[in-house]
Amino acid sequence: MSSALGIIFSYSQRENLREMTKLRTLSSVPFGGKYRIIDFILSNYVNSGINDVSIIARNNFHSLMDHVGSGKEWDMTRKRGGLRILSPLSNPGATDTGIYRGTLDAIAKNMHSIRRSMSEYVIISGCNVIYSLDYNDVIRSHIENNADITAVYADNVKENMILPCGVATLQMDGQNKVHEVGFVNEEEHQQNAFWCIGCFVIRKSLLESLVADAIAYGRYDLYRDILQRLAGSLRIIGYEYKKYLFEISSVSRYMQANMSLLKADVRKKVFEMPVYTKVKDSVPTFYSTDCHVSNSIIAEGCTIEGSVTNSILSRGVKIGKGTVINNSIIMQNTEIMKNVSLDHVILDKDVIVRESRQLAGHETYPVVIEKLSIV
Repeated sequence: MSSALGIIFSYSQRENLREMTKLRTLSSVPFGGKYRIIDFILSNYVNSGINDVSIIARNNFHSLMDHVGSGKEWDMTRKRGGLRILSPLSNPGATDTGIYRGTLDAIAKNMHSIRRSMSEYVIISGCNVIYSLDYNDVIRSHIENNADITAVYADNVKENMILPCGVATLQMDGQNKVHEVGFVNEEEHQQNAFWCIGCFVIRKSLLESLVADAIAYGRYDLYRDILQRLAGSLRIIGYEYKKYLFEISSVSRYMQANMSLLKADVRKKVFEMPVYTKVKDSVPTFYSTDCHVSNSIIAEGCTIEGSVTNSILSRGVKIGKGTVINNSIIMQNTEIMKNVSLDHVILDKDVIVRESRQLAGHETYPVVIEKLSIV
């Protein structure tokens, strides 16, 4: 199989996770108890045998850097290739603010790093969709179809999904050749469409040429200024992703995705391929004799003295006596004192909830308490 360079956008232009991304980028948001969103994307590359990966950061990436480090946990500490985080303020074309004008601008500003790669192909992936995919299959399809760009898509009808506004949709002929790229808006919010999940394969030399041309004419968006604008002249081929996935662009979708992991059949699909994460040596979780836990994911290092139902707890969470937690996500090192009631609540890291507090949200609009808060 031809060599490939992976490029991951650690942020999304259209996510709205409120307090959860106030101090961190989207890719470093905790997921499923002990993982981060970036773990699933990086693991796809590792499982595909691709060990040359660059993560393009935009802002609030300290948490991301702390989590991935040198890439050791993903076996990406190497003399050639390996894992790199490309900071917006550490490249020759950086501005005072470090803010990219679009995805193409982000690639152009980091082209010096991309050119150093000896890989023939580039895989571009986002972080707002969690999926399990062997990229070798996509590269193989790309070569067999003599494609200029291969775009991975999903059929939302199969998952009965409602697409969020701004998602790119593909219209294809019988040979999966893309002839038109559109975008979901309010009026077409529930349309049936093949939607692009933000993963592409392209020859590195062609990427360099397309990015240079677009920037020269003041065009900065990958979707609108390359896929949509050049759909008629480039050979863009769709590759259908048929397995399970999560689209995370809002708090409610984030909540639904986490809660789905409580179902055994969903966990089996999501973890069909190994998912690697940063290893932390923690003590086992302590369950008191009078606690109650059902249908929940509990990470190590927790202390449970109350009741936990249909919830996900990260490492080091403390649940006091008489506390009742339902349908909630509790992140790392949060302390919930006695006689607290939580329902459809997301508590970020290092939150303290004092005795006898009551918080309740709804599955479509969970209550979110930001990091380091005291309630």
